[in-house]
Amino acid sequence: MKEGVQFKETQKFTQWWLWLIILAPIIIAAFNLISSILYVFGGYSSSDSGNVSMSWISGRISMFQFIFIVTYIITILFLALSKLKVVVSDSEIKIRHILFFNKVIDLSEVKEQHIIDYDFVGYGIRKTKMYGTVYNVKGKEGVAFTLKNGDKYLIGSQKAEQFLKSLSK
Repeated sequence: MKEGVQFKETQKFTQWWLWLIILAPIIIAAFNLISSILYVFGGYSSSDSGNVSMSWISGRISMFQFIFIVTYIITILFLALSKLKVVVSDSEIKIRHILFFNKVIDLSEVKEQHIIDYDFVGYGIRKTKMYGTVYNVKGKEGVAFTLKNGDKYLIGSQKAEQFLKSLSK
């Protein structure tokens, strides 16, 4: 028999300011490229040396630049593909971060649960003294719960009330 899904939520990194910070180097590089093109092809005065080359097109990049570019592209792909998926079924909570882990918690092990409005604890997976293991992608609201063995969890949610109701069924 297939278990019924009581709650399902998928969250992504959609904060505009985060994407602005990540994409700022691309925007700056585009402006530099456009200004270089305009300088080379846009006409320059005869007082210039006349030795304008297009080395910015044919020039080589250093190993440091290559590593930076690869790391930058991996960071953008990580944020674009990264998702936090929470599914509450009749008997368990499945927490999945698409790229990293899959956590299953048996509902019979949950001792108490409540909605919490928390301060910024960072994004991703965090271990804190106050909240235990935190799974957060955005926002400052989530469902905190304690297991019978004393382990604490906090799952950030944009639908905290629906999430809490699904745990008490």
